[in-house]
Amino acid sequence: MRKTVLILLLALLVPAAAQSQSTPQNGTLSIREGRGIVQVDARGSMTGRANGKIAITDPKPYDSKRPVVYGATKTTYRNVKTTVYQGKNLRFRLIGARFNFRIQGRAIFLSAIARGNGIIDGSGDPTANVFYDGVWSLNDSPYQSLPDTATSFDLAPTATQ
Repeated sequence: MRKTVLILLLALLVPAAAQSQSTPQNGTLSIREGRGIVQVDARGSMTGRANGKIAITDPKPYDSKRPVVYGATKTTYRNVKTTVYQGKNLRFRLIGARFNFRIQGRAIFLSAIARGNGIIDGSGDPTANVFYDGVWSLNDSPYQSLPDTATSFDLAPTATQ
């Protein structure tokens, strides 16, 4: 009887341990009231909205995971993989696959739980009376003002995750 119980316990523990080791960790990105350019190349879950232009490249356009975009007043198809959406209050959802997207505009709100990299460039300019260009948080760090020069970042887990 003891042998059977031991074998059953091992049979339950081995798959759970293997699954916990193979699950990749993700980083996080949050942007509030952004103004400027945000470019992300990542795999995971990314949702947001903006006033301006969003260019989305789907490396595998024929799989079942397609970008979802609402509110576009103008849609331009650059090629099979890249589509550009323009308008006010554009809303988008990119989930479950790798996507490359670039947002250029104002009122950028973005939430991403993903693994990848990107570039962010705020457009604050006191000479043009633009004193606030939004805030961002990367990998659970405190919110800070968007950088005034193009800054690259990595969406990766923090050491505590």
